[in-house]
Amino acid sequence: MIKSVVSIVCIFPLLLFSQQLSNISIKGLKKTRESYVRQFLTIEVGDQINSEAIERDRRMLTNLEMFSHVHAEVVPVDSLHAEVLFQCNELYTLLPIFSFGGIEENFWVQAGLSEVNLAGRGHKLTAYYQYYDRSSAAIHLTLDRLAQSQWGANFNFVKWSTLEPLFFDGVEVAYEYDNWTGGATITRNFQYRDKLEFGGAFFTEDFTKVGEGVAAAPAQVKKRKVLGKLLHTIDRVDYFYFYQDGLKNFFNLQTVRSLDGDPAFYIAFNDLHYYKRFRSKGNLAIRYRMGLSSNEASPFAPFVLDSYLNIRGVGNRVDRGTGAIILNAEYRHTLFERQKVAVQGVL
Repeated sequence: MIKSVVSIVCIFPLLLFSQQLSNISIKGLKKTRESYVRQFLTIEVGDQINSEAIERDRRMLTNLEMFSHVHAEVVPVDSLHAEVLFQCNELYTLLPIFSFGGIEENFWVQAGLSEVNLAGRGHKLTAYYQYYDRSSAAIHLTLDRLAQSQWGANFNFVKWSTLEPLFFDGVEVAYEYDNWTGGATITRNFQYRDKLEFGGAFFTEDFTKVGEGVAAAPAQVKKRKVLGKLLHTIDRVDYFYFYQDGLKNFFNLQTVRSLDGDPAFYIAFNDLHYYKRFRSKGNLAIRYRMGLSSNEASPFAPFVLDSYLNIRGVGNRVDRGTGAIILNAEYRHTLFERQKVAVQGVL
């Protein structure tokens, strides 16, 4: 009898103070559509107030790239009900692209524009011009979630032109390389920024030899090709303004078939990114890439290792290959920080 009385007394306070969610408010939106933001919330009206679920949703909104930070507050309505208020601080999302770098005989510069919240629905549009030995340009459009569904789409057009060193009989031969690509993929979004993409592209590759070189090196090779691809992304990176913390893994599987009769080949590579924030101003970033392709007999191999693609690596472009293992690490430390401007040193 005593045990029964104790049980009732212990449960009663939990029932009394457990509040029900009566409303969810989102404030501070200017450009962003409220219907887009609500797609990412897991809490619902009628749920019991759960601080862990509210914090998870707050962090999810912070990671959408259009907010600098999001504050969540539980506001009591009466003894049994409360509402949750998300106060969002929007970022300016139309940003210029300008970057440059290089070493001796290997300089590159890139300029363009990027919008990460097109139409207030999280769509992304990027366009840029690049000079890296030769002139290139690209346009990328990502439609994040179509008609408030879990489906999205990506479109891209790229004109990529560089100067490529290839090897014939152990001798390096310089080629002007031109790649024209038009492609599209369909995206299926899953919970917390996991997504699967599938689609394809049509492209042409044109290699034109510079100078005489060796006799075994052809003067020009031009191929029309079709590419099919499957991409899977797992994103567990949390953003604190420009600081990052967490893991991100990107897997890419491609099959390439030539329209000129050459046999098809396959390419697979995986990128693992790790970010760790140290105190208030430090950020460690590590990338590990591993890739393989099946076109071993061709000198026009798909993987290039150089000071541009190798993320702050050293050395000029060294080789093309049918396999790659790359490990990059860098530590960034903030030297100056204000509301809209920051300067970092990189090791």
